[in-house]
Amino acid sequence: MYLHEHLEKLRYFYEVARLGSMKKASEAVYVTQPSLSKTIKILEDVVGQELFIRLPRGVRLTPVGEILFNYCKDLFSNLKDLEMRLESSDDPMAGALRVGTYDSIGIYFWPKFLREFLPKYPHLSLEISTGRSREMQDLIDKGDLDLILIINPKKTAQAIVEPLKKDVFKFFRSTKKKVVFDDLETAPFILMPDSFAPDQSLKEKLGKFNFDERKIYKTSSLESVKELTLNGLGLGFLPEFVCRDYVEKGLLESVDLGKGSKAGLFPHTIGLAYQKSRKGTPLIEKVIEEIKEHLN
Repeated sequence: MYLHEHLEKLRYFYEVARLGSMKKASEAVYVTQPSLSKTIKILEDVVGQELFIRLPRGVRLTPVGEILFNYCKDLFSNLKDLEMRLESSDDPMAGALRVGTYDSIGIYFWPKFLREFLPKYPHLSLEISTGRSREMQDLIDKGDLDLILIINPKKTAQAIVEPLKKDVFKFFRSTKKKVVFDDLETAPFILMPDSFAPDQSLKEKLGKFNFDERKIYKTSSLESVKELTLNGLGLGFLPEFVCRDYVEKGLLESVDLGKGSKAGLFPHTIGLAYQKSRKGTPLIEKVIEEIKEHLN
């Protein structure tokens, strides 16, 4: 096996594996589909085994293909980082970092953090992706991200986990806008169902709080829950971290409905996960240090 003689072909293989399609990969690397298929066949001959299982629509990696793909993810991520570092070889914070975060912390944490962080490190290239925590976990496991700040990160073969902060859900109401409900016992609930205990029905989750006597306003984002709550339309069921600044400004206050709601419900952890290949590097260590400092 002389794979080192075919390193230029690994970029083509990587794009096919990443996109799961010969057609999409050929468009991404600007070569014809027959040329791309020929390149993959040469690599398979070199390795001595098939790298992809051909499907009616697209392709899927074989076990050997998975091994090569994981190598390529580290290779191309490290190459981009290396290019940045070589351009500024005297700066240990020079490099590229791909960061993922869940939507609400993308709104409430990152803008303030980056405003202070980025000016200190002008040679650092930072790419930020936002989405649901499970989506970010999938992306770091695939090698498409270097570091994620999400809810309940999971240790995997690719990622190291550092729990940072405990959080809970509480009920909040507006203190500035006139509320449109008469009393707390029948006030509407405003919530994002997928944000807490997703394996239960809403009635199972919140049935002990006079659930059947309330209107339920469902949204697809915590930001929407927060805005509707600020406007007095009901009791928002939100993470304490999301509401922290608004409580400090006197715009929201937590509401005690009994049955454990004062202490908080559905505890969860805000934490970091990062690629094992980045462990111990000055760049990743410094970024983690500063995130910890700003989060607390």
